[in-house]
Amino acid sequence: MPGVKWREMATTDAAKIESWWKRWPNAMPALPTGSANGVSVVDLDMHGDCDGVSAYRDRGFEPDDASLVVRTAGGGLHLYFEHRDGVRNSTDAEGIDVRGDGGYVIAPGAVGKAGEYRVQKGDVEFARLLGFEPFPVALARPAREPQTDQPEAGQYSTADLADALFKIPNDGTHDEWVKVLMAVHHATGGSRAGLALVQAWSDDYPGYDPKEVVAKWRSFGRGEGQPVTADSLFAEARKHGWDAVSPDDFDDEPEDEADPGDDPEIAALLDISPPSFDYEGLTFLTPADCATAVFRPYVIKGLLAERDVACIVGAPGVGKSVLAPYLAYAVAQGQPVFDRRVRKGGVFYVAAEDHHGMQGRLSALRADLGEAPKLHLIGGISDLLTTEAVTVKGKTRQRCQQADLLTKAVKDHRPALIVLDTLAMAFPGLEENSAEGMGRVVALARRLTKWGAAVVLIHHDTKDGQQGLPRGHSLLNGALDMSIHLRKGDSGIISGRLTKNRNGSSADLDLVFRVRGATIGTDCDGDAVTAAVCDPCEAKEDTGHRLKPTERAALDSILAMMGDGGGEVDESSWRAKAQADARITTAEKSDSRRRVVAEALRGLARKAAVVLVRTACPWTQA
Repeated sequence: MPGVKWREMATTDAAKIESWWKRWPNAMPALPTGSANGVSVVDLDMHGDCDGVSAYRDRGFEPDDASLVVRTAGGGLHLYFEHRDGVRNSTDAEGIDVRGDGGYVIAPGAVGKAGEYRVQKGDVEFARLLGFEPFPVALARPAREPQTDQPEAGQYSTADLADALFKIPNDGTHDEWVKVLMAVHHATGGSRAGLALVQAWSDDYPGYDPKEVVAKWRSFGRGEGQPVTADSLFAEARKHGWDAVSPDDFDDEPEDEADPGDDPEIAALLDISPPSFDYEGLTFLTPADCATAVFRPYVIKGLLAERDVACIVGAPGVGKSVLAPYLAYAVAQGQPVFDRRVRKGGVFYVAAEDHHGMQGRLSALRADLGEAPKLHLIGGISDLLTTEAVTVKGKTRQRCQQADLLTKAVKDHRPALIVLDTLAMAFPGLEENSAEGMGRVVALARRLTKWGAAVVLIHHDTKDGQQGLPRGHSLLNGALDMSIHLRKGDSGIISGRLTKNRNGSSADLDLVFRVRGATIGTDCDGDAVTAAVCDPCEAKEDTGHRLKPTERAALDSILAMMGDGGGEVDESSWRAKAQADARITTAEKSDSRRRVVAEALRGLARKAAVVLVRTACPWTQA
């Protein structure tokens, strides 16, 4: 490869390796070949019609003659030999490739998405101690006269290009985006690996369309005039802190192969899956590939998954900001919600509209459901839209300070769920009906999902309220993975309808609740202070029949405390007793027992089995 930086940076230093692995967790370890390690490797490919093992035997060689034989993840073989001067990288149409000076191979024992590089014969340490078999002379390519010209387009290391490219933010104008694509096109000679890089970099660009990326990519080089060059890419990357390599650091020897990204081993190191067929920008999956695909972990099963952007939509006062903290609390505790399983994780609740009121609602939920230390109410966010000029290393860009601070907090703490309540207050002055304005909302939401979080936006619906669509430009609804539309019935019961759900059926939802006022303290006059909380209920009013088993057990417990004469029972005394009653709950954790008891009590009150007298905090049986 012409970029020598990767060879210079190769290391066995444990601290460096640990640091790099944190930055690129999907990378695979590799070994430089040639004089760097004293070994050269024959790579026998096995894919499609290519049978490198048979071709190798047809030339009079036997794979087992090598001192060390490694079965690759793709089913081929790596044969390790003692390096011979003049052995360089080469490829062969029959599937016999050579890795010598300037090359590398995936290390024995490495494990990646495609599988393991498993030692089939020999031992790495013994081979190094006893020496490797000499490299087969017939496979060595003759040395090539050195060239002194500067690298041409397409002669740059894919690894260095990726490192530089992802230092450049992609939140600029459309013209700036096109210039970056043009620079990568020039740097890679328009290769498939280059297209894969710009597709990945453009993924969270506002209005990202993979088809547009392919169309732009194919158009470069057809027009007149001087194109943007590879030098432009490195210069722009330096303005954002990239200092790994400069164009002058590339050596004078041109690449043995026109496109390093075509090598599946390089693609594996960069975590770039090479296309199955030779069509730019397209991937081809068989039904078997689809069947073995790894599904994204859920946050709320069937409703919300990692990296989703979702929206809770409804009219003012319908209960959007009552439902959202209830869902957030369930995620923070890892407790089921609306009969759906939940994966426990951290939560950032950004209350841009009513931070003080949300404090009261979370306080009420704590009293009902117990502690939730993984939930954090975020204050200080009031404007994720306004930008100001910021100069970094001589270049001035428009940045939003609060958006940058929130992004940094998400990166550092890696929550599972982020709630922005509400969209209108978090983005004041937003032109909701413009594609550009709503595109900025989507871009930030996608940016916040980068580290695995799901993002839920709280937003108003359209004026007619019939379609359940979020207010504003249709770009928002198109970008959503899940959307819940809330409507309140005449009885005060609120129902949630899934208008969009990429994680399950839109019809498979039982999300019905009331808004209940919970006492959280008293004011200076001694009057009760209440907060609105979500109270899940049945779709229709219940007359007290069809009690759930836990509700029946709870009622029996209350009646037992009342005795034959009936009367009242102190709420706190009953809660303490109920949490220890195995008929009501067998949960091990105190928070879980508290939640079950609270749910049972609310069910009895809904079904008029008991009457809650909140002024004196007792109950009476209905």
